[in-house]
Amino acid sequence: MLRLTKGSTVNIICTLTEKQTITDANYLFVFTSRATNNVVKFVLVNTSDVSTNKTRWNEFAVVVNTYFLNEAEGWWDYDVYEQASTTNTDLSLTGDKLESGLMFLDDNSSPVDSLYDNDINFTSYNGS
Repeated sequence: MLRLTKGSTVNIICTLTEKQTITDANYLFVFTSRATNNVVKFVLVNTSDVSTNKTRWNEFAVVVNTYFLNEAEGWWDYDVYEQASTTNTDLSLTGDKLESGLMFLDDNSSPVDSLYDNDINFTSYNGS
């Protein structure tokens, strides 16, 4: 599961290379909101993979607001496809699906603390 927080840069870790059939593939990420059905697509290029062991996992730094600034907090499904293109977002032009999963988009709003300054009075009765 991925967790992306608005207003931050998050490193996402996936296992893409193990199923990859295109040498030096780039990756089309497709996120679909479970609540709104909005779709967010973007390409992460192979050269931006910062993993220290690319045969085991892939790691990318994602600036969350670049893609999700106006999207609602909540659960999103995601799919990752391999492709040769560095810009294509058309699913019909991609290669194989490499990974599917779940992502939670956190809007980074702090909970509002409500303090109540009410006097509490207890009344006790003698049981006799």
